[in-house]
Amino acid sequence: MPTNFYESNKAVSEYLLFHYGEDEAFLMNGIGPKEALHFARRCGRLWDGFAKNSERALDLGCAVGGSSLELSKRFDQVIGIDFAQALIDAAIRISEEKSAVISIVDEGEVTREVSIVLEKETRPENVRFRQGDAMNLEPELGAFDFVLMANLIDRLPEPKRCLESIHNWIAPDGVLAITSPYTWLEEFTPKEHWLGGYYREGRAVRAFDSLKAILQPRFELLDTRDMPFLIREHARKNQYSIAQASIWKLST
Repeated sequence: MPTNFYESNKAVSEYLLFHYGEDEAFLMNGIGPKEALHFARRCGRLWDGFAKNSERALDLGCAVGGSSLELSKRFDQVIGIDFAQALIDAAIRISEEKSAVISIVDEGEVTREVSIVLEKETRPENVRFRQGDAMNLEPELGAFDFVLMANLIDRLPEPKRCLESIHNWIAPDGVLAITSPYTWLEEFTPKEHWLGGYYREGRAVRAFDSLKAILQPRFELLDTRDMPFLIREHARKNQYSIAQASIWKLST
């Protein structure tokens, strides 16, 4: 996968389907793991039961904005940030137009068009999308009651640097939610910056242990859970993954 994949038309189409696609686009004749559907929406509800305040939320690594728009149902102001301008442009379009028609692969070169539509309960007027770097956030962003980092850390060049500074953008009593399948690949993260998935002095290093070591000086771990998701390749093939979600409260 080239490093500019997220700026490609293929990436935009795949992410729009991943964030907004209906069940029938993923399930052949209704067959398939339904618990893995609507991952972006489920990520956008990870605040539930944990975030006390509902003023501001940050969706860091927002892609085409599905979680950001889910967050808009709860929060008065949502900011979605992604490094790929093409994904941000798509997020802006879908939030403004409320629907889109995209082309998806059925078999080989055979494609078909499907419609995606925003849920009526979303409040796109409360959401702002912008291009940015998760490892170099601007101070003027301010503090947030809830910060979501969905499937982001294993796509950053230096995830530890991002995690060590994220507290600067979280309000008192604020909550951080991280999801990741921990798919460490050198085309995204140089091996010396992997949080896990390697051996050190003969012992396996796991990403969640690294997360705890990095975050627990400033955060309290509130919850962990498994979150399956599907990425569609064609009509008869989906990529099934299980992200681990961890939810953290900023210590006071």
